[in-house]
Amino acid sequence: MPTKNSAPVHNAPSDSPSTLPASAVRVIAGLTLWWSASPVAFILSTVVGLGSRDRDPFWEIVSVVLLWSGIGGVVVAPAIGLLIAFRLRQRPARRRFAIMGAVSLAVCTLALLFWEFAMECAPGHTC
Repeated sequence: MPTKNSAPVHNAPSDSPSTLPASAVRVIAGLTLWWSASPVAFILSTVVGLGSRDRDPFWEIVSVVLLWSGIGGVVVAPAIGLLIAFRLRQRPARRRFAIMGAVSLAVCTLALLFWEFAMECAPGHTC
């Protein structure tokens, strides 16, 4: 049974987000949303790129920006989020960003594998 004279421990790391600064919570949430929105950015990039058959320069730029936003969300967001979560000693955020990184790595590996198979020459054709 604790006594009234026991001193509270102030140096113990806390996993509750209420002890974090508001800016850190916003950055973690923003990186999570950026990663979550990456598939939407890829799909919109494809739709805008295929929809602008007349090669309007504005829509070409929009398509490229959406493409790089999607790539950045898949690659950069989990890496930066993991670094921030390690720095702030946030175990739930570390787990979340580690899972996001693993899923991103798996999707990128499958996309590269698909790309390799899609670029193969058909039998009887020379490339």
